[in-house]
Amino acid sequence: MACVNHPAVNMGLVRCRRCGQSFCRNCVVALRAQYYCARCKADQVRDIQSGTEAGVLELATIGRRFGAQWVDGLLFLVVFIPVYVVLLLGAQAGSAPPNVGLGLTALLTIGGAGLVFVYEGLMLSSRGQTLGKMAVGIKVVTPEGQDISVGQAWGRALVRQVFFSYFALINYLPALVTKQKTAVHDLAAKTRVVRFRR
Repeated sequence: MACVNHPAVNMGLVRCRRCGQSFCRNCVVALRAQYYCARCKADQVRDIQSGTEAGVLELATIGRRFGAQWVDGLLFLVVFIPVYVVLLLGAQAGSAPPNVGLGLTALLTIGGAGLVFVYEGLMLSSRGQTLGKMAVGIKVVTPEGQDISVGQAWGRALVRQVFFSYFALINYLPALVTKQKTAVHDLAAKTRVVRFRR
């Protein structure tokens, strides 16, 4: 499979939502978190403007959002538990003082939070999705359905990490009661989370 316009390009392809053909990222535009080729883009814009296309974002459910977090959390556990065990066993083998375990736990907690922040910021700024979001088919977009900016991605990651660490329940309360299912980090970064189908 190769890009329709660039036959030499066969990696990183996406499908046009209307015609279903494969294109490289340079040959498509994102409208409402879906990709369209140059030929189909004009038709899609006309549909949106005329009201033929509903023009409403298909918001992700709270269940999907928590599912994405669960997948991302599981990935981090797979990495962090072996690292923690190795460091702890190494400290015990070296006859370290008893409080070394607490120190390692604190260090790994802080380091882990930092890595989660960097991971989320990098993934959202590059494609609007973490691995967990890819797995459950959701994406972070602007309120208009466009790709988010780098600033939005990192700002959202920072607010989510702070609230997830200290005020996890408060963070998601607005998502349960607001029409657009916005958590605190969505409100802060002016983002929405939508269903995303390739």
